[in-house]
Amino acid sequence: MLAHLVCAISLLVAYVLQTTIVSQTPLVNGTADLILLFFAAWALNERVQNSWLWAFIGGLMISMLSAMPFYVPLIGYLGVVGIAKLLRRRVWQAPILAMFIVTLLSTLFQQFIYVVALQVNGAPIAWGQALDAVIFPSVLLNLIFALPMFALVNDLVGRIYPLEVEA
Repeated sequence: MLAHLVCAISLLVAYVLQTTIVSQTPLVNGTADLILLFFAAWALNERVQNSWLWAFIGGLMISMLSAMPFYVPLIGYLGVVGIAKLLRRRVWQAPILAMFIVTLLSTLFQQFIYVVALQVNGAPIAWGQALDAVIFPSVLLNLIFALPMFALVNDLVGRIYPLEVEA
């Protein structure tokens, strides 16, 4: 129960910071996605059991408030958790490296889904322009914020799920 409460509050704080501060400071036209980074760090932690549930809830929350088609943020955030869960098994000795790899891959995945969805809906977006103006700057900003988010989430998880000490 405590894990759900902490995750809900953390997600709300990430959303508020995302919409008030981070989205107002773009690099070219790309912005960091704190919610994506939160889900990546949350899902990379072995002790967390509810990352799929919260990615679904977060995706629905963002879907209701976004101008994107309803399913796009949901697919994006579920993809983040999927990539994190897959890499957690592969790169288990180096969690910080895993966080950077998950951040890179999930940002590219999410931005690809966004551009395809906009093109399907008739927006005249060229791939070259999307890469230069939105995708690469978003990747860079997410990589910059990945380490602080990883540290915050690991601290939260450590407080929620303390390690059991053998006597």
